Amino acid sequence: MNTLILLSAALAGLLSLGTGITARMSARLIPTEGPSKRRDAQQPIEFVLDLSASLLDAGMPITEILDLLGSNIEQCTVLRSVARCLEMNLAWDKAWEAAPQWLAPLRKALLFAHTTGAPAANLLRNTAALQRREHSQKVARLGAQFATKLVLPLGACALPAFIALGVVPLIIALFPSL
Repeated sequence: MNTLILLSAALAGLLSLGTGITARMSARLIPTEGPSKRRDAQQPIEFVLDLSASLLDAGMPITEILDLLGSNIEQCTVLRSVARCLEMNLAWDKAWEAAPQWLAPLRKALLFAHTTGAPAANLLRNTAALQRREHSQKVARLGAQFATKLVLPLGACALPAFIALGVVPLIIALFPSL
């Protein structure tokens, strides 16, 4: 009987040790979402590109499109200053200096329209589709990484539980004299 008590106490100690290790490992392997990652999720580049394409199709000039986007979309307020700089005939690169990096696809597509005068609505729509595709691939990649990082903590929890609930009672039942 004393051996059975010692065996169950040792098993309980191993389980608590395994749980503590699992908690520490999962905290290391699964990073929490920082503020910079949350900011990336709030950048509506696909929406901005599609809206710009529709406005270009409607015949609106580039400076008015930028002003409209800047005044109506909270994350794009810098586009109002870009529009003002372009209206004052400032160089394209100089006008876009203050714009954040996530607006680079809009900048590149509108640069083509600005320099050549060619319609860039299809280019904007294709760029928006490309951004959506890249975003879905990034989400799929992050999901796969999460799945691989989840295997170790899950195994560290499930294996001791299987041993404690499946193997140990079987061994105890095989040797009733212990």
